[in-house]
Amino acid sequence: MSRPLIQRRYQEVFGAAPAPGFSTYMTAGKDRRCSAALGYRRADTAPLFLERYLDTSIETRVSAALGRDVARGQIVEIGNLAAENAMAMIALWGAAANDLGGSSEIAVATLTTPLRGMFVRIGVPIMELALALPERLGEDTAEWGAYYSRDPRVCMGVITQGQQALATFLGRRSLRKVA
Repeated sequence: MSRPLIQRRYQEVFGAAPAPGFSTYMTAGKDRRCSAALGYRRADTAPLFLERYLDTSIETRVSAALGRDVARGQIVEIGNLAAENAMAMIALWGAAANDLGGSSEIAVATLTTPLRGMFVRIGVPIMELALALPERLGEDTAEWGAYYSRDPRVCMGVITQGQQALATFLGRRSLRKVA
């Protein structure tokens, strides 16, 4: 259900056809129609896709950014983000934060300029860890189309902070609908 949406949106937005990178996906939608999807992988189960952009392990980079030790098992990578509209994606982020926050402390993702801007607008604090340079992918770069023209960066956020910001944003939005 999620893969057709992801494939279609990546083709529409980037002219890209990346292979699905995650074995576990979350979706949101109504009436059995998928309107938003994302994949995730816990860092202690396999190497993360975004580690290809780093010179060190993700836990080393996150620990340095936070100034304290963070175990690999407390990190979850989110990717293959796709949605029909921004609100569908924001609602899915809220659900993902609630689901993943019970077993992980830190979410990491490769975010383009528009996605980083969306996080800022809704108040989700993120930290940039590294540039996501296409040459780090070698010959796999071709399947990503124009994705790298959107200035992707490896970013991280503390899940509980994201939960609070998303709940506040969605609450304000609900109040506006009622008024």
